[in-house]
Amino acid sequence: MAAMFIFLFSLFLDISVTKANQNLSDTCTRDDFNTDGYDPNGPTLLCCLVPEDYYSCEGISMEPQANETGYCSEYGSGRFEDVQMTEVNCTVFEAIDCLGNRTFVKRNVPCIKYSGLYYPTIVFLSVFIGFCGIDRFCLGYCCLGIAKLLTLGGIGIWWIVDIILLLSGNLEPANGDTWNRYY
Repeated sequence: MAAMFIFLFSLFLDISVTKANQNLSDTCTRDDFNTDGYDPNGPTLLCCLVPEDYYSCEGISMEPQANETGYCSEYGSGRFEDVQMTEVNCTVFEAIDCLGNRTFVKRNVPCIKYSGLYYPTIVFLSVFIGFCGIDRFCLGYCCLGIAKLLTLGGIGIWWIVDIILLLSGNLEPANGDTWNRYY
């Protein structure tokens, strides 16, 4: 029993250390740790270690920039393994006390463009008032929404087909945005 506890604890410790090291590699470089006055046991963090709630980053763009940060050649959707990664410049808020450079590069930022569409909301609309074409209007398919409205959801058939397409993941926003899966 004790051996199993030790094994599980070491596995947990290894996972948390790996996650911490992954987060460090996304924002900090070795030079950041050589900052004058930095004490790892002290109360003041390095600026690159500040949690995401305390800094803002530049947006991701499809237009190439001179410094090549924040540039994506395509936005990803579907499988996370297929999503392109980029780097963005981030700046710590003025009210936050931290050591080192207040502007840093955050690496491994996924090229994902979220819309204001929430998947559960669209499914709810499609199930309850989809026969009026509301789901197609919300997804950006206005012409199909009008056609669905005029035919009352294709006399119910189109309505059912759209619910099946939504639930199977084959009906997505018209502009190629990625769903916000949760609220």
